[in-house]
Amino acid sequence: MSHPEVTSFTEIAEFYDDLMKPVPYRMWTSYYLLLLSMQGQKPKSVLDACCGTGTLTHMLTHEGLEVEGFDLSESMIRQARLKAERRKLPLRFEVANACTVDMGRQYDAALCFFDSFNNITDPQDLLKAFKRIAAHLPPGGSFIFDLNLAYAFEQKMFNQQDMSKSSKVRYRWRGDYDPRTCIIQVNMQFWVGEQHFTETHNQRAYEIEEVVDLLDEAGFQDIRVFESYTLNPPREKSDRVHFISIRG
Repeated sequence: MSHPEVTSFTEIAEFYDDLMKPVPYRMWTSYYLLLLSMQGQKPKSVLDACCGTGTLTHMLTHEGLEVEGFDLSESMIRQARLKAERRKLPLRFEVANACTVDMGRQYDAALCFFDSFNNITDPQDLLKAFKRIAAHLPPGGSFIFDLNLAYAFEQKMFNQQDMSKSSKVRYRWRGDYDPRTCIIQVNMQFWVGEQHFTETHNQRAYEIEEVVDLLDEAGFQDIRVFESYTLNPPREKSDRVHFISIRG
């Protein structure tokens, strides 16, 4: 999900799925289902918050779940809808801000994967987003999401590039992390054929305790935190964690 003042997830949307080919979405799907089972949850309907082009939405649909998604980026939602149309799947995708979203219904569970909430750089806005998620869940509903931690930014995780001539999308990213504000600004350059464009993404590193407090304030309980894609507690050098919680 992009934050309003940042020009992000616009031109790249058309090529996002090409860029994300190495991403292990199938493993993510399995991990999500594992975390649900740890909560004793068997949802029928799921809200995919900040869903991007809807890849995870599709995979969870194939697992027999009824999934709907939203994202702040109109360009990403356009791609999500086109993909659903191509696959003849009647999936619902809406353009919405996580801080104000209203899908007009409730779901048994909600998820948000791939560090989307890091793009919300104001803690009070993150609280608003958690409250909006809570409003879409009944008491006892599951909410699972991940976040990058400061260690990822300190280790220059966003300094990446692929300039191989054989790549459909070539890119060079450089992150500038300010430990005082806990915000990293990532300047991204992309090349597709002769086309060249840039995007700027801002992310904030949150402390685990800070996020737990915000979840508690938003009405969530039974909050547990894992080093991502494991069932282990976070370590000092964890770069990403998953939070699982239940709507109170």
